[in-house]
Amino acid sequence: MQDQRHEGPDTALARNYGASAVDDYDTQTYILPPLRDAVSRARIIAEHRANPRGAAAQPGQRPPNHSIDLKRLIDKLRMSPQAGKHTIVETVPWQEYSIGLLPGRRGGVIRITKERYATREDAEHAIFLKRLHLLLDRYGVDYSASNS
Repeated sequence: MQDQRHEGPDTALARNYGASAVDDYDTQTYILPPLRDAVSRARIIAEHRANPRGAAAQPGQRPPNHSIDLKRLIDKLRMSPQAGKHTIVETVPWQEYSIGLLPGRRGGVIRITKERYATREDAEHAIFLKRLHLLLDRYGVDYSASNS
């Protein structure tokens, strides 16, 4: 993807090919293998559904963490380009959460969809599923057996 402000020749350097190639390799090597398996993918989705923002620490205990597969996936999904990226918009304080689409530029307007959720966690999980499906589509992974 070429930067809109770039006016020089269209080269691998201008397109940031090195970083893109490394990101693609990491995705293929570490993120996609558990997502290609329907059982593993369902486990990861269920784990996120149970604690979309991570579980709270309890006194005297180590903080519970997401599994390594879910951590890697969340990190990958958070790194998508800003233009059109799903985000949470609190439409009624503490009562209603909507899904918005980021404009991809500073000062732009977030487009709010008609999707509404009663809790932030439900909205977080909905965005997770949207971003996951976009990733799986990009890499040609069939997710029809996913537990949403």
